[in-house]
Amino acid sequence: MTRPLRPESTLRGDAAPTEPTVANTAPCFGPVLREAREARGLTLRELAQTTAIRRDYLQALEEIQLGSLPEATFARAYLRTYARELGLDPAPLLADFDRLIRPIPPKPPSPKPAQPQREVAVPGGPPSPGASEPTLGPVRIALIAVLLVLLLAVGTLLLSRPIPAAAVPPPPVLVVPALPTPAPVPPPTPPPVPPIPPQGTVRLSVKSVPDGVAVYLDNRNLGQTPVLSFPVDARIRAELRVEAAGRTPLKQTIDLRQSRNLRATLPASVTPPGIRQPSVLTDLNTGVRTLTPLPPLPAAPTTSASTPAAAGTVALRFVGQSWARVTDRGGKVLFEGIPAVDSVQQYPPGVSVRAGNAGSVRVQVGDTPEQALGEAGQVLTRQF
Repeated sequence: MTRPLRPESTLRGDAAPTEPTVANTAPCFGPVLREAREARGLTLRELAQTTAIRRDYLQALEEIQLGSLPEATFARAYLRTYARELGLDPAPLLADFDRLIRPIPPKPPSPKPAQPQREVAVPGGPPSPGASEPTLGPVRIALIAVLLVLLLAVGTLLLSRPIPAAAVPPPPVLVVPALPTPAPVPPPTPPPVPPIPPQGTVRLSVKSVPDGVAVYLDNRNLGQTPVLSFPVDARIRAELRVEAAGRTPLKQTIDLRQSRNLRATLPASVTPPGIRQPSVLTDLNTGVRTLTPLPPLPAAPTTSASTPAAAGTVALRFVGQSWARVTDRGGKVLFEGIPAVDSVQQYPPGVSVRAGNAGSVRVQVGDTPEQALGEAGQVLTRQF
């Protein structure tokens, strides 16, 4: 689930208002996008089809409605893709976007006024100014002398009396039977400490052979290769998919606790009979290569667009590029990949269809009218 963006602000009780910062500067990336789109005579619906970005996200970028956008990393990616589609330089627009969501530094609290210290009289020390010095009268001196004489007499009397020697019996000898030595008890094994999930943002770079293929991270479209220093949330496990029409797809789980620099090699899926090559993921920092297991051959036949659908048959027609996965009632994968544009696939009833760009997939069940699977850029799963 994406978290909506909102500008950061600092709430204070009765503190003075904070000074304006660069983040308060009025952003201009929204009007620039709208003017460029209107100058080209394009609509938001048309751009949603070409960029694979939802129409409401494009409208939110133009109107600077941060509450309608996903988290910052994906919002920046959408802004970059939209600017490039309109022929604009995304760098100044991204800078305006970053200034808008930058938090305002809190104002340091004002120091408290020092309280005056009260003077404390120290015994034996000099008297404080204005203090009256106590005096002893003759009556008090006489009473003190009498008390000293009485104390001296009582002490002399007590010291002169003999102390009788009391018969002290010898202490009894206790015989304690020897107890068996208990076996040492092993210390309890502490419970395993669950790993602390990483926090922060890392950078992901993905190159490919060939260039210009689609990159997905946890079913999120990051664009086409080369993807350079894309900001993503740090995590222990993430699913990376790299796909292109006519190429063996790559699907692997990667570690994103730190920034990664990867290269995906996608061999041609059409090879001589009996020869299949797996896709390879290479870590450009360490040189480690990881092979992707070859997917099973698709069992569903692929027909031309002019072939009529049989009674009850589910026909899928791909009017644009979209990743798709088709499974039967038992969960068996019948097809997974990116079909060619204008291709048609037919499956028996009861299949489940998941598409990464639902607006590019048309579905016809039996003789019913053909309809779109969903909206452009929408990741959707439906059962027929």
